[in-house]
Amino acid sequence: MRTRHGFTLVEVLLAVILIDVGLLALVAASGVVVRQMNALRLRNAALRAATNRLQQLGVGACVASAGSTATPDGIREDWSSASWDGQTRDLRDSVTFAAGGTTHTIVLRTKLPC
Repeated sequence: MRTRHGFTLVEVLLAVILIDVGLLALVAASGVVVRQMNALRLRNAALRAATNRLQQLGVGACVASAGSTATPDGIREDWSSASWDGQTRDLRDSVTFAAGGTTHTIVLRTKLPC
């Protein structure tokens, strides 16, 4: 009886299936990474917008004011500046954005002397 060298058809099919499953897992993982990177990019933009607004309000006059803005990429910002006792003011900025089908909100608050 002769021995044959090589693989059987079943072994080849099993190897191809295992490689396909591994490649599909890599593709799915890369999709998750892309979504997470997009969410982090939007969160960073929202945080930067809130920080910039609080800096603008901090150097302004000590008067009560409020407003809102929206950007084309879906970031909505609501801000307010309120004077409590004429000596301190409360600055608040709320930024809302959608990432991954979920709405997220970042709220920054600080108090500054007048």
